[in-house]
Amino acid sequence: MKELTIEQLADAYEDYFSVEHGISINAKPIAGALPTAGELVAAIPPPFLLASDVNSLNGSALRSLNRLGELADELANYLQQQARKIDLLLHYVLKQQDNPSERFTTQSYSGSGCCYLANAPLAPLQTLELKLFLANNDGAVFCYGQVVSCESVAEKWQIKVVLSRIRDEDRELIVRASLHQQSRLLKQKAEQRQQT
Repeated sequence: MKELTIEQLADAYEDYFSVEHGISINAKPIAGALPTAGELVAAIPPPFLLASDVNSLNGSALRSLNRLGELADELANYLQQQARKIDLLLHYVLKQQDNPSERFTTQSYSGSGCCYLANAPLAPLQTLELKLFLANNDGAVFCYGQVVSCESVAEKWQIKVVLSRIRDEDRELIVRASLHQQSRLLKQKAEQRQQT
């Protein structure tokens, strides 16, 4: 796959709906060209692969129960509780992958990229190793990104990153998490309007 220009990256950054929400990320600049898809898969830490597998298994197990009708409600509830326990354990294991020296909080994120504030600037097209820790135990993603822009904002640097090398299932996970967060924000706004 050929390297993209800044203009192409800027277009790619707009491919998905973005939600303004802070999630914890690790962003580590790496030297050299953007790793290949094969290099990405080889570099993904085992806890991230495990979390991805567990998420897909949970979804398929609950979908198959839906076909059983009313009798499956209690079983589905029990399985959801067990899945929740596993999610909590995985969340703990994934947090061990969080490096405080590389930690930032996003201003916004989407299936195509994220935006965060940093103390130092990064050059456009700089390749980053990214770990995104999604909110509400929605999972975590390991991928590679490229800096699309870096602008000075109130003595910090606002860095926009395109998720350039990411597995399809991980992008879907980020999209689902952003949609869930958008739903939560809309619900909060509706509740606030009702209270006033």
